[in-house]
Amino acid sequence: MKINARQLIAISLALFPAMAYANGGGSLLLLISAGVFVYGQIWILLVETLFLKRASGQGTSVSFKQVFLANLCSTIVVGFGLPLCLALITLGAMELPAPYGGYASLLGTWIYEGAPHLEYLGYVSIVWLFITLLLTVFCEKAFYQRYWRKVGFVPEFSVDRFIWQAHAVSYSGLLVVVLVMWRELLF
Repeated sequence: MKINARQLIAISLALFPAMAYANGGGSLLLLISAGVFVYGQIWILLVETLFLKRASGQGTSVSFKQVFLANLCSTIVVGFGLPLCLALITLGAMELPAPYGGYASLLGTWIYEGAPHLEYLGYVSIVWLFITLLLTVFCEKAFYQRYWRKVGFVPEFSVDRFIWQAHAVSYSGLLVVVLVMWRELLF
């Protein structure tokens, strides 16, 4: 399937949720994760590749390949998997009687017309994004350890330090993307 320039522009604009208007509801965390991780991947890959290259002494292409695979894994499992699971679980829990259904709606970051506790939605989303940071760090650390064991690479640097430094910088950039894309809704 070949995509022409108009289709590419339409798909890109559709990925900017601030430009979409609809009366339906959805999980804000899932929408944020999709937009942020799609547009933030370039930043993430650049930062983490530079950190891995510096820490490991490996070449740029080797570092990029490892970072790409680690991020593919963590994006599927944590970046999209967690918000999707959370959205599905809380969607069912929203049928609970008041006030519990409203709490489930808030915890699942569901946004829709008449949703309860909307004033707290931005803060809950930021908490979930922090949780995704922690889970991403653990997911990618596990990936690197398994991958390096498989290829026979023994790191002579602190894997924990590399992971935390790289993610501190990359998630700071993602936070900027979140604030730019979602500032009106979150605060």
